Amino acid sequence: MPSHVAKNRYISFGRIHPERADVSFQRIDLVLEGGGHVIAHCHSSQLTVEVDAPHIDGFIAAHILAENAAEIVVGALGFSLGSGYSIELIQTVDADGTPHVFGVRPTGDDGATLGFDPHIPIFNRAFRLAGTDVFFRMALLDFLRAIPQARDCAMYCYRAIESIRSAFAFSTKTEGWSTMHATLGTDRAAIDQTVKAYADPVRHGNWINTPPTDKFTRWRMLRLTRDILAKYLDYAAPAT
Repeated sequence: MPSHVAKNRYISFGRIHPERADVSFQRIDLVLEGGGHVIAHCHSSQLTVEVDAPHIDGFIAAHILAENAAEIVVGALGFSLGSGYSIELIQTVDADGTPHVFGVRPTGDDGATLGFDPHIPIFNRAFRLAGTDVFFRMALLDFLRAIPQARDCAMYCYRAIESIRSAFAFSTKTEGWSTMHATLGTDRAAIDQTVKAYADPVRHGNWINTPPTDKFTRWRMLRLTRDILAKYLDYAAPAT
């Protein structure tokens, strides 16, 4: 790498949704505590965020920082206009030009995904159950929201699990947790340790005390949530 290229400089690319809103804003420079800055600008809903910070230790951290900065800008803009905007950052490029595309299919240490093989039987059963069971339908939506999220992964995972608990509460007229654990073989301690401990501060707006997460922590959240949804699917719509 040439000596004049900053090693801690990254550029992220994405878009503001809905793209049809045609959002544009000029260069906005956010100065970071501890040194460095983030620059965001947008044209026709196409978003660019430049990160130049000495404390960034890799493209994943840079991507998350760029996303947080973009949400600050777009959140303020949407609030000022009374418009429902959201952002999606798709790619972050290293200072040496190496691109890193952020997809929607995370993997564990062993290369496993959250999907099923074969997936068509699961699709058919989930499709039928979601059409008749509002609790499962909303749990699926929250699980899908959790997958690409770094900051809100735990909150969406826990709400998905709570939806399954609510299904049992509705059918048994109880608090639901005990029935869910007994019926599905789920474990309260595992849920509390893996998901709830990270979700509670976010759910209550206590952002200062939110525990940090990494991709491994989030993978465990997602895997546990996926497994609970799969157990409920087997219970409510068993394979024939």
